[in-house]
Amino acid sequence: MFINLECIIACLWTGISLSLFIINEGQVSIIMLNQENLTAIKIAIEKEIKLGKKQVGWKLGFGSQAGLKALGINRPLIGALFDSGEIRSNTKIDLEAVIEPRVEAELAAHISSDIPSDATFDQIKNCISSLVAGIEFVDFHSPPKSPAFVLSENIYQRGWIVDADKRTGWGDGVNNCQITATMGPERWEPFENIETLIGTLEDNFGECNLVANQLGRGILRDDVILLGSMFPPHPVNMSDFVVSMNGSEIALGFKS
Repeated sequence: MFINLECIIACLWTGISLSLFIINEGQVSIIMLNQENLTAIKIAIEKEIKLGKKQVGWKLGFGSQAGLKALGINRPLIGALFDSGEIRSNTKIDLEAVIEPRVEAELAAHISSDIPSDATFDQIKNCISSLVAGIEFVDFHSPPKSPAFVLSENIYQRGWIVDADKRTGWGDGVNNCQITATMGPERWEPFENIETLIGTLEDNFGECNLVANQLGRGILRDDVILLGSMFPPHPVNMSDFVVSMNGSEIALGFKS
């Protein structure tokens, strides 16, 4: 959204929290990084780090049209990935301590080099080692009552699988890509128009880079990023959850 300088002054005068301005050919695009939301995810990340966990990437959540509407936001939420959450493909995870286990079929990215804080989309594309399939495992234990609450829970994140780095670079992005997902008797139609489901990759990478730098870390070499799910968090039915992208397959199993 572009507005003129007078609108910015009015917003500041009336006390609206605007944490970032981007000047673009005489116009200003406002990204509203609400301080309450930033504080919530910052505290959640620091809590995990104090427990000895290492941050290894980022994740986007609630980026679908339904997710944005549910929380009254216009950009996806940004959470963190930790080494402790990484799951090997075909592992069976124990659900005994999980209240509301759900899974998501994700588009993921492997990062080949640090992304500059002011990177253009073309620069970001040059930092992508490959785009691959991912699985996210979440515990949807409480309703998403506010963005700050969801962020304080690190967007319900409990574990993740990302397919091996293909080292193919950006290529053609997600054009001509297909993601499939099955869970026993449940089968989804192949997902092909991926950006219509998760938002444009330009917007998603841009928002992730903005927030990552606002939080003081940025997006680093060897990070992985979960860019968005093909569908809302789906209840586990105890069958293996299998996700593939262009024929390369990963899977997550369950035990009670």
